[in-house]
Amino acid sequence: MKPDALAVANYLLQLAKEKGIDLQPLKLMKLVYIAHGYMLAVFDRSALNPRFDRVEAWRYGPVIPSVYHSFKCYGKDNIDKPTTVFVPTADGKDFEVKTPMLEDKKLQLACEAAFNNFGHYTGSELVELLHIKGTPWQRCYEEGKNRRIPDDLTKVFFQNLTERIAYGEE
Repeated sequence: MKPDALAVANYLLQLAKEKGIDLQPLKLMKLVYIAHGYMLAVFDRSALNPRFDRVEAWRYGPVIPSVYHSFKCYGKDNIDKPTTVFVPTADGKDFEVKTPMLEDKKLQLACEAAFNNFGHYTGSELVELLHIKGTPWQRCYEEGKNRRIPDDLTKVFFQNLTERIAYGEE
C-alpha cells in the first residue's frame, strides 16, 4: 500500500509504544502533521496520499481528517491499537481489513524526527506551538471554514524550523 496519513499515524503509535509513551488523538494528529512537515522540508515530498489526505486548519490546529475520523472514538483517552482500513480484494468482489503500515524508510526517518523532537509535548502544548504567529495554521485559519493548509506553506515553515533545531535555537 502507498504511504498515507494513517500509515504515518500507525508508525508513530508504534514508536510511542516502544518508548512507553501514551498517545491521545490530539497529540497523534499534531505529530502526524509535524512528520508531514519534516518530510516536505527534508525530502521534498509529501507524507500524505493526495487521493485520501489533506491538511486543514481546524480550531485546534492542523488536522488531517482521515486521522481525526480514525481515532476520534478515543476522545481524550490513550490510543491502544493501530487503525485499520477496508481494502478491495484483488478480484474487486470483496473487501479485506488491512492495517496501514509504513515501509518508506525516509518517511520513517521523518516520523522519528517528529517524535524525537516533539513527542515529549502534550497535545495541548503542540496545539499552542502550532498556533503561534507565522505558522501555516495561523496563516490559513478562519473560524468554521476548515481551510486547506497548502504544502508549500508547511514546507517553508518546517525548513526554517529544522534549520533552527539544527543550530540549537529551539
